Amino acid sequence: MASSYKLAYFDGRGLAEISRLLFTLAGVPFEDIRFSAEGEKKEWNQAKPDYPFEKIPQLTVDGHKIPQSKAIERFLARRFGFFGSNELETARVDAFSEQVRDINISYNQARGNDEKIAKFWAEDFPANIAILAKNAPNDGHFVGGKFSLPDVQFYYITSTFFTTQDKVDAVLSKYDNLLKIREAVANNDRIREYVKNRKATPW
Repeated sequence: MASSYKLAYFDGRGLAEISRLLFTLAGVPFEDIRFSAEGEKKEWNQAKPDYPFEKIPQLTVDGHKIPQSKAIERFLARRFGFFGSNELETARVDAFSEQVRDINISYNQARGNDEKIAKFWAEDFPANIAILAKNAPNDGHFVGGKFSLPDVQFYYITSTFFTTQDKVDAVLSKYDNLLKIREAVANNDRIREYVKNRKATPW
């Protein structure tokens, strides 16, 4: 009997979108529970006591609750075969995943400060992308010649996460191997259909 999945988050992409993309790429159905993010978030505040960590996203698998976005992503990647085929590949998946995450952390630390944001786009983002490009194969995937967690994370952060897509593309245009990885995810039939029909949200 197939497992049942429920993914709870706010009505936006945010911390749940990579998990939604993993479900989509794997072709596995899930219940997409979305709380309103407007105003005082009354709906979520009423439901919060029922969530073990009192935060979302939260994944429920056959009644078992898994909080924390990165724990959810890793769980889904392992379950769907997106976490490497052996221990060495798994370590590389983890390493590339953390390198992609460094971009997110660096941006969040700079956000709201004009000087820091300017430095992020001029130095931090290009440096992180250069490291990824130096270590990534040229076959459209980060690890093992097939889809894995960092492929999806990289696709999300370089196609949806930022509002300044032109700055992202200007840096990525220098690295064919990274463009291939982003395009491999973007051109997947399931992902393309999902993105085409995805509800427009501010974030």
